[in-house]
Amino acid sequence: VDKLMKGMQLAVTDDSLKYTWDSKGDGDEYDATILAIYNGKDFVDEVTSSVETAGVVLDRTPLYAEQGGQIYDTALLKAESGVEFSVDDAQKYAGYVLHVGSVSGAGAMKVGEKLSVKVDYTRRSLVAKNHTATHILNYALRMVLGPKVDQKGSLVDEGKLRFDFSHNKPVEVEEMRKIEEICNQQIQKAFAIHHRDVPLAKAEAINGLRAVFGEKYPDPVRVVSVGPSIDNLLGDGSTAWGAQHSIEFCGGTHVQNTTEIYKFVLLIEEGIAKGVRRIVAVTGPQAAVEATLKGKHLYSEVDEARTLKGALLEKRIGDLRKALGEDKEVSYIAKKDMLVELDNLKVGQVKAGKEAAKEMEKKARQSGEELSEEAKACAGDAFVGVVDCGAGSDDGKCVGIAMDIVAKAAPEKAIFLASSAGGKLAVLALVPKALIGKMSAKAWTSKALDNVGGKGGGKDDRAQGQCPDPSKLEEALAAARAYP
Repeated sequence: VDKLMKGMQLAVTDDSLKYTWDSKGDGDEYDATILAIYNGKDFVDEVTSSVETAGVVLDRTPLYAEQGGQIYDTALLKAESGVEFSVDDAQKYAGYVLHVGSVSGAGAMKVGEKLSVKVDYTRRSLVAKNHTATHILNYALRMVLGPKVDQKGSLVDEGKLRFDFSHNKPVEVEEMRKIEEICNQQIQKAFAIHHRDVPLAKAEAINGLRAVFGEKYPDPVRVVSVGPSIDNLLGDGSTAWGAQHSIEFCGGTHVQNTTEIYKFVLLIEEGIAKGVRRIVAVTGPQAAVEATLKGKHLYSEVDEARTLKGALLEKRIGDLRKALGEDKEVSYIAKKDMLVELDNLKVGQVKAGKEAAKEMEKKARQSGEELSEEAKACAGDAFVGVVDCGAGSDDGKCVGIAMDIVAKAAPEKAIFLASSAGGKLAVLALVPKALIGKMSAKAWTSKALDNVGGKGGGKDDRAQGQCPDPSKLEEALAAARAYP
């Protein structure tokens, strides 16, 4: 900067053209003259494509250099010689705008050359949507959370907006819903965006104007109003303008009408420091609609989950919770609503599981009562029976419940029970002390399971096992009846 100001005695860059454009995504091409070129080490007379990154200072520029939380513009510089320079970044140092980028193709760009400057206005229009929406968000936060909310930082680029603010606890879901609703109401009201440089003292007297605490503002300062004209703000000191509209000091580029924002969708609310929260949101037809569509896609998966039961539902709930936690591009409100839906499904699942368990236990007991009569009536020391608790039941639990009843009714008998109605083949054998030596529960279940490809374990008095194929029930029963 000293080199530019003192050594080269160059006037600072005139960047007033940054405000002359059509916020729907168009703008003029402007002529300018190269005043200086920086190659990363020194100021030079020319630069070619051999230099990976260089900085160009012009006498005037329509680019917005990064500042105030708004990202830089990108552009194409084209010299009269035909040499092109792609601007990928723009930074401002003590009034000088440095156009950072590189020469593309053959030839050199030289100090003193005249060139044309064409900003990527389509990209800037996306940034502008997010910047104006940030002002509206600031207003909505005060309306919902109260006047003590202060801006702590912001970042707006073409893809999103990020806003940091003072608040000592997480914002409640219903508060977030109201904030988003107010933002979209402001957008739908088709407010014009007014801006003008105003003497600082007069600007600070505007009733309800919001300024960043501790920030030093230039004099005059640029006032940006969403709705009321600057003349009305300055001429009417009795109306609390800030209670109805967003009014701030700002040097950024904005839309001309709130309808250009199209839609505002909250994505993230999180804490970043003690007493500081962060909100991330998107705007515009593409980003906002994509966030909404992603939410609808996940909604459809939640709807599908309602058709599931048992372990399948449990797994789907877990998978959806993970997806919602990882996806940062889904509407925050939709995400929270879906998590509530999943909680309700979980509660329903637990309730249904308890009811199903009660019903299964009831059936197992009934089966046990019936088998008890058969066991007492059968001849010989051993009894083999089948427990049927119906589809979806836990075969292992069913044979266990039934066994307790049968063993009490016929304590002198060796008992072998099997169940396959739930989708697996489960077996359980019990041998009383008087019969151990003559029979072994472990050998009994092993004989039945080995015959059908199952596995089990236990001791001589009690043993159990399973086979994944329920169709092997009759084979297992035949082997059990043939024991010892």
